[in-house]
Parts: sequence; C-alpha cells; structure tokens
Amino acid sequence: MGTDVELAIIGAGRCGRTLGRLALRSGWRIGAVTCRTMAHARDAAAFIGAGRPTTRPEGAALTLIAVPDAEIEGVARELRLPPGGVAAHTCASFDAEVLRPLRPAGAVHPLRSFADPKAASARFPGTACAIDGDPAALRVLRRFVRAIGGDPLRVKRGRKALYHAGAVFASNYVVTVLNAALSLLVEAGVKGPGALKALTALAEGTLSNIGALGIPGALTGPIERGDARTLRRHVAALRSRLPRLVPAYGALGSLTIDLAVEKGSVDRRTASGLAAVLGSSERSR
Repeated sequence: MGTDVELAIIGAGRCGRTLGRLALRSGWRIGAVTCRTMAHARDAAAFIGAGRPTTRPEGAALTLIAVPDAEIEGVARELRLPPGGVAAHTCASFDAEVLRPLRPAGAVHPLRSFADPKAASARFPGTACAIDGDPAALRVLRRFVRAIGGDPLRVKRGRKALYHAGAVFASNYVVTVLNAALSLLVEAGVKGPGALKALTALAEGTLSNIGALGIPGALTGPIERGDARTLRRHVAALRSRLPRLVPAYGALGSLTIDLAVEKGSVDRRTASGLAAVLGSSERSR
C-alpha cells in the first residue's frame, strides 16, 4: 500500500486536516472527510484540497480517526472498513487496543503541535510519529508516515502513556517551566517583553547544545558545577518572594543532580550535599 490509495479522515480538526493535506500532496487519494457538521466537513475538505465532506464515519484503505479521546471507542464500534482496510487513531496516550473490535488497527501520533495547521503542514518534514498496533497496521502506518515526510517511532504495546508523558515533559512542561522563569525575572525587576525574549533565546541555545552535545553533555549551571552555595541563595530567594516555586525547583534540581552525576561533573559526595540543600528547602515549607 502506498500512494494513490484512498485515505478517509474521521474528525478533521487541526490534526486530521493537516495529515490530510500532507497525504494529498504525497499522492494519496482523499475519500470521506467526516466532521460533526457539514459546514466543518466542507471547511476541512477545502483546507485539505480534496475529499468528500460528510457527517457519517466512512472507512477506506486507511482510515485516520482524529476525534477527541473520549469518542474513539464509539467511532470504532460504528465504523465499517473495506476488505483489507486499516484503521488508526491519532491519540497520544491510547494504543491500538482502544479500536477493538477493528482489525487491523493501529495508532499514529505526530510529535508536532497542530495549533496552526497551515504552519504545521509546512514544517512537518522530519517530524517523529509514534506508531503502534497490529503488524499489518504497522506496515501501512510506516509507509504513510514516510510518505508524508515523517519519521516512524515505534512504541511498545501497553506503554503509550509513558510515551505521552515524555512528550508532555518535552513540550507542555517546557512552556510551564519558561513561565516560571519569566515570573522570576519579572520579580527581579526585568520588564516582561525583554524577559521573555531573553529566556526564549536562552532556551533555544540550550536546545541547540543538546542537539550538538546530547544529554547530559549539554548540562551546565550551579548543580553541574557542584555549587551548593548558589543553590542555598536560590532557595532562600524563592521562599521569600515566590514560595510556590520552591517544590518545582527542588524536584527539577533532584533530577538535575542525577544528570550531573551521569555526566561525571560531580561525585557522589558532592551530589549528596546538593541534595541536602534541596531537601532542606522542602522540609522548611
């Protein structure tokens, strides 16, 4: 199964319509484009550039189910696939089992934000896409992912929630951590716009270093240097001005100590001293 094969999309929201546009560009034929209303279905088909708008789930050689997580099982019970057809959902935390009784069934989840479908489709090449499912579904999904410019990322059965938690750390929590950093700079007197620009540049530089040096090679900072004195000053300042950030600072610091030990920049004795500083910050709350 490759190009010039029909693809159906159920739930053509931001993710579904992006994948549909990419599939059309790579030579797949777009069949049914299913949404809750005909207006949404027509809009999605227009964005994709092809497709038959409908409000009824219809299967094809490959059917992508991109509905909200709570609706996947209901769609699976109602959907009928053509002979040899494969169904796959796009949920990050469920594996293919949620699609039973459909067989072959799988899941494909691109590690990409779809906040802006037009931008997401333009930037998609090289995007890692987690896949799992029945062997026949995996074969189809690998071809599909490669056809639209992605890189297949195999996830073991029953471990999809771990994969998704990792994605949350790498994406959602980066936003949260930068927001905490922004709060600290603003509290220190730095103007908001300038603070955010400075922190964004710092984070981008860190990501670049990770790409070049890997983890833990890119690790720097007071924990990597074994600087317990600076940690004490940080904790004291946080307790004084923004105490709600003390637990997060301690938790992330503990993980960073492990990385510093792995890197070889601090020994076990130094690590214990650093951990004691962070531990005392928790006990003082």
